[in-house]
Amino acid sequence: MKTELKVGVFAIIVILTLSYMTFKVGGLGITLKKGYRLYVVFDDISGLDIKSRVKIAGVDAGIVEKIALKNGKAELTLLMEPDVKIYEDAEASLKVAGFLGDKNLVLWSGTPAHALLQEGDSIKKTKPALDIDQLANELTSAATYISDLAETIQSIFGESEKKSLKEAIHNLKAITENVNEIVKENREPLRNILARLEKLSNSLGDKGPKIVDDLSRVANDLKEVIEENRYAFKDSMENIKEVSKSASNIAQKIEKGEGTIGKLLKEDNLYDSFNKVAEGAGKTFDTIERMKTFMEFRSEYLTKEGNSKGYFNLTLQPRSDKYYILGVVTDPMGSVEITDTVINGVKTTKEETKRKIKFTAQFAKRFEDYVLRIGMIENTFGLGADYFLANDKAKVSFNAWDFSAEEARAEKAHVKIGFDYRIFKHIFISGGIDNLLNGSRRGIYVGGGLEFEDEDFKYIFGVAPKLTK
Repeated sequence: MKTELKVGVFAIIVILTLSYMTFKVGGLGITLKKGYRLYVVFDDISGLDIKSRVKIAGVDAGIVEKIALKNGKAELTLLMEPDVKIYEDAEASLKVAGFLGDKNLVLWSGTPAHALLQEGDSIKKTKPALDIDQLANELTSAATYISDLAETIQSIFGESEKKSLKEAIHNLKAITENVNEIVKENREPLRNILARLEKLSNSLGDKGPKIVDDLSRVANDLKEVIEENRYAFKDSMENIKEVSKSASNIAQKIEKGEGTIGKLLKEDNLYDSFNKVAEGAGKTFDTIERMKTFMEFRSEYLTKEGNSKGYFNLTLQPRSDKYYILGVVTDPMGSVEITDTVINGVKTTKEETKRKIKFTAQFAKRFEDYVLRIGMIENTFGLGADYFLANDKAKVSFNAWDFSAEEARAEKAHVKIGFDYRIFKHIFISGGIDNLLNGSRRGIYVGGGLEFEDEDFKYIFGVAPKLTK
């Protein structure tokens, strides 16, 4: 082999080696990479280039193969590794790599509960990267606002106002020392009062979000007032000194036991009364908060009578194992009017049945899945029992009342056996046998209704006046 041929072969080997290393380092394949392609559209991809890496959980999962402009937006073609699985609920986002504006494409692969994306599918969910320029502009605006606020405050407080404010601070320091001595002397009584007030506050429920909204509106209004009355505040500062002196005099009177607050701190009788009031209020709110109220509207069709019977029941449940039932019933066979007519010496008796409104008031006690009831059912003394099953979705009921057989065409007590089943959260159906012991009125009934819990109704009882001895 000649020297020229050896040099030529060596040069070709060097060129091929450098080409391979160039394609390898630059991520450029000599042949097409294996995998599948997905598409994603962004409004702005500034800082993202072709061949940028696509990462999932910080691991390389593909590259940005192509960038095209489509309908004023940037459409990216992603070449994904063949073993990487992307689901329909996946999300693509641009992540800023540094303050220079470079960006990476980051994917959240989604969950297996959704279908896999195939060749040519698109990722629907996108999340833009943080715009550094926009953030800098917002910080500049905030700094300008703070500067203007500082100048406004500086213009309000002149030398005379500063002097008055200094004197007011000294007076407040004296008041603080007096109050501190009072607290030391009455630390234990105040601790008990605060404990009662904390319990009362907790019983009022969580009103935090509403209070925050109200405070936000008040802050905006206060800002407008300050802008409009900037110079009027200067005159008001002159009155702070006089107010602080008055506060100092009040603190001295409180320390001597004068006035209502002074007597409250010095005399045990007033403290005991206040303590009892706080304790009673706390117990009242605890009871109201614990009580549940349920409203039930029910309608039943009596096949024997051919009429409908309507019910409205209000259930007051102070505890899970005890509740009270108050109800109103419209009974189509509620009363019978007898009319005697004499024509030509012949006496004729006519009976007319009329609808009547009746009332129910029962006390119920629950023992696991069984409930026993006693009280008034449809204007007469009655007894009842319930058996709950299927996590309280179904109920078998037994009721007995009118033991004196005063109802129309009744010879024995009114006994009713029924079954309720809740088909939805607030809707139920019912059926059973009515007037089981009276053959002339015995029949099947079917019906249904709705029941829901009313959180506001229970507070009516909380504001009702109490009878005291």
